[in-house]
Amino acid sequence: MKEKIIDFSNGIFTYEQVRLRTEPEALYLRSEEGRTVKGSFIINSLDERRVKGVLYTELPGLRFQKTAFFGRASRIEYEYHPDNLIPGENCEAEILLVSNAGEYHIPVKAEYVVPEVREEEEIPLPKEEPSGQAVDQPCRMGGGRREEWKTKRELEKQTAELFQLLEQERRGAISEKRATEQYRALTGRLAALSPDLSFGPVLDAWVMLREDRREEAGWLLRKYEKTRFFQLRDSTVRAFFLYVKDLWKQNGEEEFPSLPQVQKLYQKQPDNWHLVLLLMKMDHRLMENTRMSYKLLERQFRAGARNRLIYQAGFELLKKDPALFSTLDPFALQIFAWASAHGFLTPEMALMAAGQAGSVRRWSLLSMKLLKACYQTVPCRETVGAVCAAYIRGQRTDQEAFVWYQKGVELDARITNLYEYFMYALPDDYNRLLPRQVILYFDYHNTLTGKQKTAFYCNLVRYGGLEDPETEKLGRKLQEYLLEQLKGRRINEQLAWLYGRCLLTDTLDQESLYALADLLLIRKLICTDRRIRQVEVSYSQLKQVTTVPVSGGSALIPVYTPNARIVLLDEQGRRYEKTVSYDLKRLLIEPKFLQVCIQKLTGHTGLNLYRLDGNGSHRLSGENVETALALLSSGELSMDYERQLKLEYLQYERKHRRLETLSEAFFIKDAEKLSGKEQGVYIEILILLSRDREAWDLLRRVQCHTVEPRILMKLILRLKEEETADRVELLPWIRELFRKGICTEWTVSVLAEFCEGSMDDLLAVWKAAEQFELVFPHLEEQLLGQALFTESRIEEVFPVFQSMDDRGGDPVLISAFLNYVSWLDFVKEEPVPEGLFDSLETHLIWEDHLARVADLSYLKQLSALLLLTDSQKRLVKRLLGQPWLERRRFSFLSSLASYAEDPLSMKDYMTVEYRCNPEHRVVLHYVLEYHGKKNFDYMTEQLYPVCGGVFTRAFILFYGERLTWFFTEEKPDGTEVSTACRTFENREEHPEGVGRYERLCRMQKSLDYRQERPLKRMMREYDALSEMVAEQFRKR
Repeated sequence: MKEKIIDFSNGIFTYEQVRLRTEPEALYLRSEEGRTVKGSFIINSLDERRVKGVLYTELPGLRFQKTAFFGRASRIEYEYHPDNLIPGENCEAEILLVSNAGEYHIPVKAEYVVPEVREEEEIPLPKEEPSGQAVDQPCRMGGGRREEWKTKRELEKQTAELFQLLEQERRGAISEKRATEQYRALTGRLAALSPDLSFGPVLDAWVMLREDRREEAGWLLRKYEKTRFFQLRDSTVRAFFLYVKDLWKQNGEEEFPSLPQVQKLYQKQPDNWHLVLLLMKMDHRLMENTRMSYKLLERQFRAGARNRLIYQAGFELLKKDPALFSTLDPFALQIFAWASAHGFLTPEMALMAAGQAGSVRRWSLLSMKLLKACYQTVPCRETVGAVCAAYIRGQRTDQEAFVWYQKGVELDARITNLYEYFMYALPDDYNRLLPRQVILYFDYHNTLTGKQKTAFYCNLVRYGGLEDPETEKLGRKLQEYLLEQLKGRRINEQLAWLYGRCLLTDTLDQESLYALADLLLIRKLICTDRRIRQVEVSYSQLKQVTTVPVSGGSALIPVYTPNARIVLLDEQGRRYEKTVSYDLKRLLIEPKFLQVCIQKLTGHTGLNLYRLDGNGSHRLSGENVETALALLSSGELSMDYERQLKLEYLQYERKHRRLETLSEAFFIKDAEKLSGKEQGVYIEILILLSRDREAWDLLRRVQCHTVEPRILMKLILRLKEEETADRVELLPWIRELFRKGICTEWTVSVLAEFCEGSMDDLLAVWKAAEQFELVFPHLEEQLLGQALFTESRIEEVFPVFQSMDDRGGDPVLISAFLNYVSWLDFVKEEPVPEGLFDSLETHLIWEDHLARVADLSYLKQLSALLLLTDSQKRLVKRLLGQPWLERRRFSFLSSLASYAEDPLSMKDYMTVEYRCNPEHRVVLHYVLEYHGKKNFDYMTEQLYPVCGGVFTRAFILFYGERLTWFFTEEKPDGTEVSTACRTFENREEHPEGVGRYERLCRMQKSLDYRQERPLKRMMREYDALSEMVAEQFRKR
C-alpha cells in the first residue's frame, strides 16, 4: 500500500486497474463431527500484472496460514474448526480481500455436519401363508400309476362295498331280494377286475345259494375244493369257503360241520375279525354266551379292527344283555355312536350312555355326537349334563359350547364347574340378565378369573342385577374388585365401561389415582399380523423406552403425545415403523377421571407430559407452568427436552420480571448444545441476572450472534469497567454491535484503534466518531490509504480527506490523494468531488509538491469559468509559465491565453485530443484543406501520450481553412476502435490583432473576398515587419 501511495504522490498512475478472480468464487466449509477442515483457494490476476493485498475474515475458527498475498497467482491455505457451531447448525460469513485490484468479498458458508445414520429401508413382512389350511399348489405331473396298483385299489373299494351291503342288510336298510341283486352285481365287477381272485368263486357260490341255485353252487364249490382250496394261504378265504360249503350241505339244518376247522384257523389268527364274525355266525353256543362274544369283539377293536359289522354285532349283544355295558369306553362309544347314527338308540340306552359320560376322558367329536344324540332322544337333566360335562372336559368356551351350558343351567344340571364355564363362554352380545342361580352361586363362590368377573359385574350393572336385596353385598364386592383391578392396571373394553359407571373416585388414594392416570393414557394397539410379537414406544421428551408384548393381536401401550414413536417387532427382532399397519383405540374416555387426576396428582410424568404436549407443541403460560416445573423435577426427561423446557421457563420468568427469584437448578449447565437462537436467549438472561462471567464465557465459546444488541452492550460495558476482558477479545462483539447501530464513544474509540476491514466499515466508524466529535488521525490515514490502494470510494472518502487536510496531515498522503483525483478528472474524465478544486487551489497557492496532472486538472477547471479572481489569475499566470507546459498543447489552454505572459503563442493553435490507455496505439487520420489547392492529401499520424492517457495534436488553421479528422485506437489483442469523423473550419476574424497569426488571417480573408487594395497594403506592412525582424536578428 505504501509503495502505491508514493507512486501517486510522484504522479505515477496506472491507466487500467488490475483485476482478479478467485477460484472458487465461494467457499463451503463442511465439517463432519467437528473435525478440522483444511483447504485452499487461489487468487488469480486477470492479466500479467501482479496482485497485492491482505485478507480479513470475521468467521470464528477460520485461520489463514498467511494473511497477505502478492503475485500473479497466490494460493491461500486455511484451516477451519467449527468452534461456534453445534451439530447440525450452519453460518454464513465473508472473506474480505483488500488489494490493489479493489475490494472483493468471497462468500463463505460453514456447516457442522452430523453424519446421517442411514436409516435402512424397512423390508415389509412377507405375505403370510394361511396356517392350518391346505395350500393350493399345482400337482406334480408324474409317470402315472401302474395298472396293478389301480386294480388293487379298485378291489379294495369293491370289498368295502361288500361289507357295507352286509351291514345294511343286517340292520334292515335294504330288502333281501335287493341285497341279492346288489351282491350279484358286485360279484360280476370283482370277476371282471380280477378273474383269478381267491374268494371270487366262493362269493359267487354264496350268492347262488341266496338265489336258490344250489346245484350250480355245489358244482362250483366242488370244483373250487379240488383245484384251489388246498393251495390257499389266506385263513379268511378258507373259513369263508368252509362256511359256504356248510350252508350248501345243511338242507334246513343249522349245524356247521366245519366249525372245528374254523376254530383252528381262529386259534392261529386270533386278531382276525373276519374269523370272529364267522365264529359268531356258526357257533350257537358262542352266541348264547353274550359276554364271551362281547369280549371277543372288544378284543378285535383294541387290536385295531374298525368295521361297522363289528359295531353292529356289539350292539346286538348289548341289546340282548344290557348288563354288558359298564363304562363308556372307546368300543362302547363306537357301538352307541353307530346305533345313534342309524336310529337304534333307545331311551334306556341313551340314559345309560349319559350316565357313563364321565368315563370319557378326552373330548372328541364322536363322543359329543353321541351325547347330543342322547339328549335328542331323552332331553333331561342327565343327558344335557353329560353334554356339558364333555364340553367342560374339552375346555370349550366357544359359542357352540355356550348353547349347551345355557341349556344345562336352565335344566339345573348338577355338573361341576358348569357355572364357571357358563361365564367363560358368555358371548359379548349376551343381552339379558344372568340366570338367578348363576348370580347367587357367584355371590358365595369366588372362582371366576378377572375377565369373567368383569363380564359378570358388567351384566349385573347393565341389566339391574344389583338392585335385588339378595345381591346387595355384590355392590361392595364390585368396588373391591374395581380397586383391585385398578391397582393392577388392568383394562379392557368391558372393564373400562365398568370403571366409568361404578368407580367411586372419592375413596381413591394416591396409589389408585396414579394407576387411574396410567389407564387414562393407555391405548389399545390392534395389529392383525400374527407375526408381530412386541411393540416399542418411545418419546423425544423422555429417556425411557417402553416395550410391551403383543398377545392375541393387541397390546396396551402408553400414548402421551401425538408424536409418540411406535415400532413393531416380529419374532426375529426386525423392526417395522411404517410398513405394518395397525390401529389405536382409546379405552377409558372419562373426563371426570382426568379432572380428578389433574387436581390431585402432581408427580405423574406421563400425565404431566400429556397436559403439556398432548395437543402438539406448547407455549408456557400461567395455566401450564406448574406442569412444566413438575416435569423438570421428575428426572425422567431426555437431556434435549430438559434443556428446552428450562429455557422456556427462564423466558417465561423473564417476561414476568421474576428472574431474580430463580433457583440455581433452572440454569443450563450444557448450554453449548442449544441452538444458536436459544443460546442467544440464554445469554441475554444471564446478562440480565448480572452473571457476567458466566455469560462472557459462554459467549466466547459458542460465538453466538443472536443476542439482543442493547443487552450485549450492557455486558461489554460492565466487562470494561471490571477489566475482566481486554479490547482484543471484545473487538468482534463491539464491531457486531456497531453494525447494528449500537455504539458509545468508548466502543468507537476501540474500533478506531483497530481500524481494519472494508471501506464501508471504516467509513461508518469515521462518521460515528464525527458525530461524537472525536478525531482519530490513524483512522483517517487508513481510510485514505485504503481508498487509494483499492482505487475506490473516492467521493465518499473526500470528507475524510478534507478533515485530514484541515488538520495538516501526512503531506505525502495528501499529495497522493490530490494527484490521483486530479488524474481521474483530467485523464479519465471521471466525476470528482466538488471541493477538489478548492483544495487544489489552496495547495497550488502554497506551492506544495503536486504532480503535473494536478496543475492541468486545475487549469482545465478554471478554463470553464467566466470570471477569475485576482489570485486565480496570478496562479494561472504562474502555472502557464512553467517550462514543461510551453511544449504541450491542450485545447483548454486557448481560453487561458489572455492570462499568460505570451498569449499569442497559445491562440495560434487548434488542438485535437483523445484519451485512452497510453499503451494502446493511437493514429490520427485527417485532411487539411488549404487555400488555392484543388486536391488535398489524406494524412495519418501516430500519436504519443503527452500526459498519461491524453493524446494531442496541434494545428495552425488560418481563416477559411478546414480540418477533418478522426482517431483509431488499436488494442493489444488486435481489436480496433474508431471515433466518429469531425470537421472544424476556422471562421474567426481578428480585426484588431497585431500578431503575426492575426495579420496572416486578415490577409487570407481579403484574398478570399478579392479585396486587392487592403490585401496589398497588409502585404507591404507584413514584408516591412519581416525585414525589421530579420535585421534585429542579424544585429544580435
